[in-house]
Amino acid sequence: MIALDLDSQIQLLSRIQFLTRFSSNLVQITGEAGAGKTWLSERYLENWANEPTQSLLICNTSQQDAQHRAIILRQIVRDGVFNENDSMLQSLEYMLEGNSVHALIVIDNAQRLSANIIAELWALVTEAQQRNNWQINVLLFSLRGKLNKWLHKVSYGQGVKPLELEISPLADNEREMFIEVMMVSRQLDAAQRRALKAKAALLPSLPGALKGLGQQEISSMEEKKRRSLIPLVLLVLFLLVIGGGLVWWAVKPQMQTVPVEIAETVTDGVKSLNEILDEQEKALSEAGSQADDELVATGEVTDDTINLPDEPVVEGMTVGRRDPSRRIVVPDNVVDAIIDDQETGGDGTAAVQEPLIPELAANAPVVEETKPVAVAKPEVELVAEVIAPKPEAVPAPIAEPAAAPLVDVPLANKVLLTVPASRYALQLAALQSKQAANEFMQEYELGGTALVYETRRNGEPWFMVLVGDYPSVADARRAEVALPESVRNLTPWAKSFTQIHKEIALAN
Repeated sequence: MIALDLDSQIQLLSRIQFLTRFSSNLVQITGEAGAGKTWLSERYLENWANEPTQSLLICNTSQQDAQHRAIILRQIVRDGVFNENDSMLQSLEYMLEGNSVHALIVIDNAQRLSANIIAELWALVTEAQQRNNWQINVLLFSLRGKLNKWLHKVSYGQGVKPLELEISPLADNEREMFIEVMMVSRQLDAAQRRALKAKAALLPSLPGALKGLGQQEISSMEEKKRRSLIPLVLLVLFLLVIGGGLVWWAVKPQMQTVPVEIAETVTDGVKSLNEILDEQEKALSEAGSQADDELVATGEVTDDTINLPDEPVVEGMTVGRRDPSRRIVVPDNVVDAIIDDQETGGDGTAAVQEPLIPELAANAPVVEETKPVAVAKPEVELVAEVIAPKPEAVPAPIAEPAAAPLVDVPLANKVLLTVPASRYALQLAALQSKQAANEFMQEYELGGTALVYETRRNGEPWFMVLVGDYPSVADARRAEVALPESVRNLTPWAKSFTQIHKEIALAN
């Protein structure tokens, strides 16, 4: 469903909240297919329910009674041990052991429940009405008229009856607002908007029917696009086949004439290549056998050794071997001393006690102190180019830009309480820590436009991010279009200040 708060839906959720606040009740919320029962059940649990313990059951045809009991009980008593074949009242009495409970049970598609489960839920509610430390409310979202028969039977002869609320169709102004928001979210052009409005006029004023129309419109447009490509693809394939046939027809006569021309050039009496190779191989083999026979008959051994070429002179891969520059021989202890001096930040000249060659005496720096070499190693020749020491400037490290400091956004609980309850705002996010709220505000650059307030859900702190102050839901949804694209991608939804004040009161 589209995240849109309609006045009729807000009134229904407020009435459910009032009925379940102070006592235990079984409330049946009915409506036609597409009235938004599933969305309302999830919306109530998310933003309206105040019970610390909550249980949600979405029924399907493949589930049995034991599975329904297990899903509900495991959400009310965590890590509880029970028998799935016992009634829910017996299992709760066994697991609670006299402790108090304040729970809400929400069941979607409740028309799929069996008569036994409905009777057990009614027994839970009536037992909770008799106990001071129990409060259990059951909300059954079902199709209209599907549960009346069973609820009438289980409550027959009792003073307390199940309550029933009906989801009414959308009013005219809500219908127009719903269609407008749907068209904005789907980014339709003018022609598509007109076509969508014309088709929507023929549908009932139910959110499910109107939303399905938008999906059908998009799928039909995609189908038209796919269909429009089929003739083009067929045309391309037809042209490729014709082109390939023309090329083959042009090349085929040449392919047939080439073997005939080659065959005509071969005249009689000319040997083939294979025959010539066979004759040469046969002649070589006969010559080799005759030479071996002569060698055996004479018994003489001839020395046919020829002078080998001189050994190649390969210069070693030493630095400067091919260069005409002057070279010096540096002992290995001096090389080690130079390396040690360079590692401590010097240029290596301080480690040389005497000039390497007399020609460098004038250029060598004066060394006041020499670094003794502890261990003398055998001298080896190291050939290197004579290069005048020229220290190079070490570039300064480039400082990386420091990350922007995280600003602690103050809470606006007191400021938001001064806004009239009839106003609306756009909620951008719900976060579970103040640190996460600060990072969210910094990431989306909302420091000057958004406000943060604290509330409580199931005893845990939550931080809500709001933007704007609008007189109605329609104005809030229109203002959403003007937000930056990155913020619109968060799918903000309109929220009344009545609900905001209630959530702020939970944190006080």
